[in-house]
Amino acid sequence: MEKIKRERQQKEAMERQLKAKEEHAKKDPLLANTEAMIGINDGIDEDIDGSTGRQANVASMVDVQASGLDSALNAMSVGGDDRHPEKRVKAAYKAYEEKMMPEMKQQYPGLKRQQYLDKIFALWKKSPENPLNQQA
Repeated sequence: MEKIKRERQQKEAMERQLKAKEEHAKKDPLLANTEAMIGINDGIDEDIDGSTGRQANVASMVDVQASGLDSALNAMSVGGDDRHPEKRVKAAYKAYEEKMMPEMKQQYPGLKRQQYLDKIFALWKKSPENPLNQQA
């Protein structure tokens, strides 16, 4: 008797999960992704591995023991793996320009500002300080 009751409950649970998965498949993918990110999954255990959404954030911070704001920020910072050097180009160029302007004025006295900037930019393209020229 117990066994039959338990089997029936398992069968009903499986049917509910199957029905929820079918409804989930019919949903708009953007809405489904948003719900997964905020932790609403309608009883579907498809995100068991924690590869997306809130579970991924929690899983990535499991090993971290950070007390205080500075240590928490250091724990969250990305180290060494720089995949987007183009994001630093503008600031790096400004620093390079400020460093090179006095040298250019000394080397080529009497030029207009734009001519100095053109020469500096030509050097910048080949410079090892340019993040786009640095080897990954």
